[in-house]
Amino acid sequence: MDFKSFVDKAKEAAAAVSEQAKTALVTPVTPTEAPQNIEALAASEGGELVPAGEAGAPAPSKSFGAMASEKLNQISAAGAEKVQEVVTAFQQALPALSSAGYELTEFEIELGVTPKLIPHFRHAPRSTEDIDTAREALKDNKLGQILLGALLRAGDMHKQIKVAGFCFSHIEIEMGLIPSVRLQYKGD
Repeated sequence: MDFKSFVDKAKEAAAAVSEQAKTALVTPVTPTEAPQNIEALAASEGGELVPAGEAGAPAPSKSFGAMASEKLNQISAAGAEKVQEVVTAFQQALPALSSAGYELTEFEIELGVTPKLIPHFRHAPRSTEDIDTAREALKDNKLGQILLGALLRAGDMHKQIKVAGFCFSHIEIEMGLIPSVRLQYKGD
């Protein structure tokens, strides 16, 4: 699964939870709107009061908190599966990225409604042939293609940025709902 599919699945899951939360909300009654005599209200509407727990009485519904917790658990399970798919595609791309001159130094996984994978790469320039070989190796790995493209653009950009007293350290790519690339600089 590519990164775009991962993001789309996360959006769908969030929309489903949001919709279920909306249908589960109950409009609160203010004290001035509450009936003074509940028995009279039930009788005037042809209803009958049934004490909780009696036969035929409706079962108490789940609280909003319980329903939200249940849905979050379902999203977490689905999210963990999708994160694992992204991590697998990421791991498969690493040899090609390394051959193109990008050494993985560490990575982070941020868990949340929209999970993120944040790899950190050290840049060591390679030949055009090495980069072309990496592109060919990643032709079936969309996530790897996206990473390589972002790394190449970031690699070109860091060569143009000069900051007195600082040298380029590494590249971070935040792969989430809105991907971003960070160029990290450290003091000399």
